[in-house]
Amino acid sequence: MKILHICNDFSASKVHASLYQELDALGVEQTIFSPVRDASLIGNNIFKSLHTDFVYANVVKPYHRYVYHLKRKHVFNEMLKRIDVRQFNLCHATTLLTDGGLAYLLYKKYSIPYVVAVRNTDINGFLDLMPHTWLSARKILLHAARVFFISEGLKRKFLSHVSVRGIVPKIEKKIVLMPNGINDYFLDHVQHRSHTGHGVIYVGDFSSNKNVVRLGEAVLRLKKEPQFQDIMLTIVGGGHDNSNRVQKMISNHPDTMNYIGKIYDKEKLCSLYSKNKVFAMPSIHETFGLVYLEALSQNLPVLYTKGQGIDGLFSESVGIAVNPLSVDEIATALRQLLTNDKYSNKEVDFSRFRWRLIAQQYLNYYRSVK
Repeated sequence: MKILHICNDFSASKVHASLYQELDALGVEQTIFSPVRDASLIGNNIFKSLHTDFVYANVVKPYHRYVYHLKRKHVFNEMLKRIDVRQFNLCHATTLLTDGGLAYLLYKKYSIPYVVAVRNTDINGFLDLMPHTWLSARKILLHAARVFFISEGLKRKFLSHVSVRGIVPKIEKKIVLMPNGINDYFLDHVQHRSHTGHGVIYVGDFSSNKNVVRLGEAVLRLKKEPQFQDIMLTIVGGGHDNSNRVQKMISNHPDTMNYIGKIYDKEKLCSLYSKNKVFAMPSIHETFGLVYLEALSQNLPVLYTKGQGIDGLFSESVGIAVNPLSVDEIATALRQLLTNDKYSNKEVDFSRFRWRLIAQQYLNYYRSVK
């Protein structure tokens, strides 16, 4: 079996590389096609492989974000110039519109079956803002052999969207819930001991979507309460569009906010987790959020977003979901997480988040496609 992965985000995300590397280890012959908008991204995330070819194409133009159908046709033609697509038994598209659109064209022209994943950008970047893509989205869903969702919350939100809810009965039998995996280091170093104190930790970038400023405002609000005068928000990460605002907030409150910067060493990160009581990331939009699981592996209760990310993934009491636009709700959740020891990872089966197992499950689904 030969698989063509269409992955526009391959250069910017290690999630896809983790899956493809495990598939390679399983002996899957595969080609990764990654159209990019900047030549500097070419070569990112290449891993040592025995059965994988990497094909980058610097063919995406800035104006393409406004002309979906023109972009799709252009990138499709550029893909055909670089790859003999007739050699593949199956195509796996990592997003519904950007990548799934190419897979649909392959299916129509060469009868190559495809599976497709739905991500948050498909909703808030396309369906919510570009009604002219709705018909294409429905065609892609109706002809896909499988439709993968990374989280239960994302699946609920997507299937209730006005653009697709009318075809749900026609696609529900091919829907598969398939969470992402996390790095083996965290799975091999799961901790169950409880944490004390009033430390809150955030790990991530400083984009407006990650909502660090509202999290900081909630922490500052709690600091005014007598029992939380020692509260401290440790911030790991940086960069992106809201960086200046976050950095200013940190500078103005050195007694409440401890800025660490970016950390890539997993042992150091786990050490920081061990010194805090709660992990908090109230993202406005979140397809999955690997960092929630990484923190949870260290037995930190997590504050996450209603209807996003890991919401609905666990039946166990691992944390609290909040409205990310409400500082009051974030503060209330932090108060409960910091003063209540009922949240724990002891009942979580972390083995389901091992990439090796997830890759095998994907391969089983690939093989089931006729």
